[in-house]
Amino acid sequence: MTAEKTFTGRGRRRVTRPGVRFAEVASRVLITIGGVGTILAVTLIFVFLVSVVLPLFLDADIQPARDVGAAAVGSHAVRLVADENGLLGAVLGRDGRLALHRLDTGAEIGERTPFAEPPLSWSEALGGEDSVFGFSGGTVRLGRFVATSEFLAPEAVDATLAALKPGEIVTWGQGLAQATTEGAIRTERLALELDPPLATTLPDDIVAVDTSGGADRRVFVALDADGRLEHYELRSKRNLLTGKTTTTLDAHELPYEPHPELGAPDHLLLNGGGDVVLLVWDDGRLERLDVRDPSEPALVEVRDLLPEPGVTITALRWMIGRSTFVVGDSSGAVHAWFRIKPEDADSGDGSVLVAAHELVPSGGPAVTCLSPSSRSRLLVTGFADGRVTLHHVTSGQLLGETKLPDGRAPELLVLRPKEDGLLALAGGELFAWTMDKHHPEASFAALFGPVWYESYEKPDHVWQSSSGTDDFEPKLGLVPLVFGTVKATFYSMLFGAPIALLAALFTSEFLGRRARTPVKSTIEMMASLPSVVLGFLAAIVIAPFVQAMLPAVLAGLVAIPFCVLLGAYLWQLLPGPVAVRAAGLPRMGAMLLALLCGVLLADVLGGPVQDLLFAGDVVLWLDGQRGSAWGGWMILVLPVAALASALLLGRGLGAAFLARVRGWSRRACALADLTRFVFGALLTVGLALAVSHALDAMGFDARGGMLGTYEQRNALVVGFIMGFAIIPIIYTLADDALTSVPDHLRLASLGAGATPWQTAMRVVVPTAMSGLFSALMIGLGRAVGETMIVLMATGNTPVRDWNVFNGFRTLSANIAVELPEAVQGSTHYRTLFLAALVLFGMTFLLNTLAETVRQRFRRRAWQL
Repeated sequence: MTAEKTFTGRGRRRVTRPGVRFAEVASRVLITIGGVGTILAVTLIFVFLVSVVLPLFLDADIQPARDVGAAAVGSHAVRLVADENGLLGAVLGRDGRLALHRLDTGAEIGERTPFAEPPLSWSEALGGEDSVFGFSGGTVRLGRFVATSEFLAPEAVDATLAALKPGEIVTWGQGLAQATTEGAIRTERLALELDPPLATTLPDDIVAVDTSGGADRRVFVALDADGRLEHYELRSKRNLLTGKTTTTLDAHELPYEPHPELGAPDHLLLNGGGDVVLLVWDDGRLERLDVRDPSEPALVEVRDLLPEPGVTITALRWMIGRSTFVVGDSSGAVHAWFRIKPEDADSGDGSVLVAAHELVPSGGPAVTCLSPSSRSRLLVTGFADGRVTLHHVTSGQLLGETKLPDGRAPELLVLRPKEDGLLALAGGELFAWTMDKHHPEASFAALFGPVWYESYEKPDHVWQSSSGTDDFEPKLGLVPLVFGTVKATFYSMLFGAPIALLAALFTSEFLGRRARTPVKSTIEMMASLPSVVLGFLAAIVIAPFVQAMLPAVLAGLVAIPFCVLLGAYLWQLLPGPVAVRAAGLPRMGAMLLALLCGVLLADVLGGPVQDLLFAGDVVLWLDGQRGSAWGGWMILVLPVAALASALLLGRGLGAAFLARVRGWSRRACALADLTRFVFGALLTVGLALAVSHALDAMGFDARGGMLGTYEQRNALVVGFIMGFAIIPIIYTLADDALTSVPDHLRLASLGAGATPWQTAMRVVVPTAMSGLFSALMIGLGRAVGETMIVLMATGNTPVRDWNVFNGFRTLSANIAVELPEAVQGSTHYRTLFLAALVLFGMTFLLNTLAETVRQRFRRRAWQL
């Protein structure tokens, strides 16, 4: 067999062993499998995140309307109620009759008259809320619709019920009975419970009434036919010893006079706190009464709800919580209103009503009815052309739309308690829909855009996923979390990246080989510290220390670099042979001594700096309680002034300085260089003083921007601790990149007469730039994805400001905090996965950009 020829044309004398060939093939296969597996794993993670997030952006699925049948009370209904399982519906007529219907077949279960006389007025209510009914002679009654579901005991099941098949439903008394798949019998009832009549102090018929409050305190307002408006507070107190309940009723007359042209108001509304009364006329006029002190009520605001002339109000309802009310008019427009407290409010109580959300613009068929949800911010709207729309009020999003058969205009609408169906009364007939609302709180605009939340002065980005009340308005804006992630990364890199890069440059280019190994090993050991330990130290040790020594810490930001640089210039005064012999550990010791001097100088200067710049108390100054603004500008402008001075003395006057000292001795040049440094330091301080006083004179204040109210766990602490977390990573990779630069480039530069510093900055660093940039990007990725440090060392508050003394919340920390408590499949749960997808996208974009830039640096370095 002829030997295989090589590129020289000669045959190979040796044959590769089979074991080597097998190892090569196996390695190639394993590496390929590992690479493909990594790509596949990342792709599957992305696909999983998308699959969880995608349902957030689906529209509501509303099935076609189903004709249930004729309603017993016909078209004279005033209330329409459905139970949570969609089996029973109740229709309350204007004449006081109450009819129950089966929603699966439309059959009437029963009809009764719960009132001794037909009510003259009634209030709207959501779900199981109390309603108040007004009668003649000034009498009112509180009542509520109650749906009950219970299982019958085996001995209570008769032969008819026992014969039911699983899922079969029959009429049973004044309700329904259904057989479950387990063989049990469940009963469903829907009834109107009424409290005993209450006699008010009004002598005439009650023509308008509304109520709010709870079991212990119930507030209602009533307007009689004679034009008297009164406020009532019903309190119940139970004696724990005797079990007896004592009820008191306090009445106060409110300042109201019938409008000379419009007469009595068409709508009377009472907010959830019972301290605001709204009188609304159909032409859009609104009068708001402040009844926080019912004994001294006041008319505080008069407003027009309809800006267009000739338009009338056709529907008006409170949303859940009774802070936002929705107005539908004859032009087809639907607006949501609530109170805000702007600084320039012209009302009597400092708050004004604003139309925060336009759900439907004008120019369409008139609105016939509105039905808010009893558990969220969903709103169902009926129009004169038979359309029925579903909106989410907070986001303003149209979730779905359907239409009644034959274009019938809905007279009453109700959203089922579970928000899984609708019930409508139109033309004396009942119609039902089933639907899947999906996730109405989430939309791209609500998640990433400003949203006008209830009682907020303006649209804003807010994250607040939970609260202690049922009427809570979920705030799922991701922008504060993205901002917090960027803020944490910025301050961490600002502190850690320069230290890591300069340390790598020093150990690779200026430190002896014998000393470099233990120093590098020590720094690399810092990476072994767990994040939770660093976070614990930051929260328990570092944060209280920084708060107690804040003036010294601020002074140290200037004093420590100054002392280190001053030590470097003093080192140049040593004779050449001494400086060369002391280039190893002695120089390291001198650097540590300079660092210690900087710390001591910062401690000494802390008090004077606080007195001079911050009027004796930096915390109160940051809170805006004392002092002028120039002290804060001094801190912020000083680094910029130092950079300007360095450029002036280096790039601007550097050539003249070098020409001046050419031919001088080493010691004379060192003294001249030290003099230039001292002059530069004085120039920096003078320039910073001038600029800071100028900014203060022009009325600019850094408080509210980079500076602000001090919180113990803040971005400054996170910058310190997370900086220490990323320093080992950046340092190790940067040092490897610098040491991998071929020595012949260094020798050629030194041989051409360049100094070691010139060689490092003009030859070594440009050659290793791709590696240095990769080190920075890996450190940046480490900072972006950090969880435990930012979770423990910050206030974990999702705020958006660059204040270095305030906290924040990052995407990763938010996921760690809230995901264990999120209900699987809920909007909150999927939004947290969206936060993970955003974090995934941020790191992917950063890595892609970093690779692009790294390849460019690599091509430039290859040319060297």
